[in-house]
Amino acid sequence: MTVRVGEWLGVEALVEPRAIRPGALATLEVVLRIPPGGHIQSDEPAEPFLVPTQVRIEEAADLVFCPPGYPPAEVETFAWSPVELRVFRGTVRVEVLFAALSDAAPGPRRIRGRVRYQGCTEALCLPPAERAFETEMTVMAAEEG
Repeated sequence: MTVRVGEWLGVEALVEPRAIRPGALATLEVVLRIPPGGHIQSDEPAEPFLVPTQVRIEEAADLVFCPPGYPPAEVETFAWSPVELRVFRGTVRVEVLFAALSDAAPGPRRIRGRVRYQGCTEALCLPPAERAFETEMTVMAAEEG
């Protein structure tokens, strides 16, 4: 089976609620799907040479984003490392709270970002890669809703 490095990690972006008024909060959830038998380093890897998982959000008109909130990592020992490593496995959900500015113009918004990661198995790691994601939401008029 051939694996393209940039496609190893599944990424999906969801917004809840999908429509908000100016000044209101919403949550962007970036869902990472790591293949069975694989892992990625957490956002705070145990060694400086390991590649941290990073969710980056592009600027979007009239929206302000908080730093991503990563889940707790699993702590594991690998034969090739003398220290315990902090990794993500399976399905990982990274939450990013954001708000529409109080003077935000109504209309649709496209939210785009990238996930930087390094996919690994028990024995080897792929080169670092990035996956893009995007989703849409709407800023309602102040009197709607």
